[in-house]
Amino acid sequence: MAVDAAPRARIAATGNSMLGMLAAVKSGAGLAPLPMLLGGAEDDLEAVLSPGPELSTKVYLVMHADLRATPRVRAFCDFIAAEIVRFRPLLTGQEKMPASATAAGRP
Repeated sequence: MAVDAAPRARIAATGNSMLGMLAAVKSGAGLAPLPMLLGGAEDDLEAVLSPGPELSTKVYLVMHADLRATPRVRAFCDFIAAEIVRFRPLLTGQEKMPASATAAGRP
């Protein structure tokens, strides 16, 4: 994975925050495994690693069994299940986040 992209690289920084890793990469610290939704929204960053299975994460929608048939919970779950398909290209890096969305979502 990263070793293939930069075989002689050394670890310059570590972190447990995606925003912290994003800031480190933008400041020139090196490579970081960033979610495509986060790193792909940055015009000054370039993806150098192909998303591999070791970086993929499944998303689960979890609810208490007693609430599964509740109309408001069912409506929410149905909405999320339908909309996640629309966002798949953004989540996988096949599309970039629109500039208007990224500017509005940043502190």
